[in-house]
Amino acid sequence: MTSPPSDALDELAPARSEISRTVGDRTMAVAQEWIGARAGSEKVFEALAQLLPAADLFALTNEPSCELATGGRAIRTTFLDRPWCRRHRAPTLPVMPLAWRVATRARYDVVVTSAHAFAREFGRQGDVHLSYVHSPARYVWFPELDARAAHPALDLVQRPARALLQRVDLASTGRTDSLAANSLTTQTRIREVYERPARVIHPPVDTVFYHPTAAPRTDRLLAFGRLIPYKRFDAAIEVAARLRRPLVIAGTGPDEDRLRELATTTPHADVTFAGRVSDEDVRELYRTSAALLFLGVEDFGIIPVEAQACGLPVVGAGAGGTLETVLDGETGAHAAGSSVDDFVAATERMLRAGAEHDACRSNAERFGYAAFGRRIAAWLADTVG
Repeated sequence: MTSPPSDALDELAPARSEISRTVGDRTMAVAQEWIGARAGSEKVFEALAQLLPAADLFALTNEPSCELATGGRAIRTTFLDRPWCRRHRAPTLPVMPLAWRVATRARYDVVVTSAHAFAREFGRQGDVHLSYVHSPARYVWFPELDARAAHPALDLVQRPARALLQRVDLASTGRTDSLAANSLTTQTRIREVYERPARVIHPPVDTVFYHPTAAPRTDRLLAFGRLIPYKRFDAAIEVAARLRRPLVIAGTGPDEDRLRELATTTPHADVTFAGRVSDEDVRELYRTSAALLFLGVEDFGIIPVEAQACGLPVVGAGAGGTLETVLDGETGAHAAGSSVDDFVAATERMLRAGAEHDACRSNAERFGYAAFGRRIAAWLADTVG
């Protein structure tokens, strides 16, 4: 995936100036959990790096093929940044807190972490620490939400080690000065797990690059993302087959072989696997499809907002981030439950009623880079200023 167009990054300029006045000459660091692909948390890290151009940048590991716009700054990594560790995260979970603690000996006036595991272990006593939370570590607190937690390699976490890691996570979160959540769902989990308040700052979505055109739409349904079980691509295949609609599945992942077999054995299924797609290709799919099927439960989910930015309505699970990002009956439909029948009913309802493509676009603009920058600037001013 390519870096965002300069126009999208330019939307951060006013907030960058405001933040500069707030932080002054304080030393700063931004730490990202890990960099594996240019996905949701990595885009937040990239935007934070743009908003804080003098900050030192850190990540647990950094996939060499993933390019982020950092203004020419190197991203420092930990001793876990090795090919085997990047491919096998589960066995390294118990070691991640230690890796973060020894990542640097430097002390910073202000530390900002982009966290969904143990990045809050980064930093030193006395730092002002703000943590942007994508989720309390699912593998530790909510293993039932992530199929990766069922992997045998996670036995260490699923038994006594999980309790230990929970204590480590609670302690590091307790030392954090302020928390921000990427969604109302995450805000609720923070309150339940950490017993801490958190302000909601939605992740930035590139509504400059993703925009509609006058291209005609087909009757094709679209599903896009990493092919892993909890994202419910199997349900998307069933929905499209029952509605006798063609389906394009864009993306790659470990569940691909199972999904391909399902596509060949499901009656009336007409499925095309597009594989890894460029930003330009997925934008064209957004612009020319009839609806996006986003049936997994995500804490936020950037893909549905990108789709709406291109005028594409979204059918989502009636839970998680799509409750915040999709307006039921206006820019898509929320399923009443999590069964295939529920998804079929929601898709039929949306297709029958149609969707105002301008309304989709207008809704998506609430989540652009400019809005993200303003909210980060206010968070820093309230905590540091």
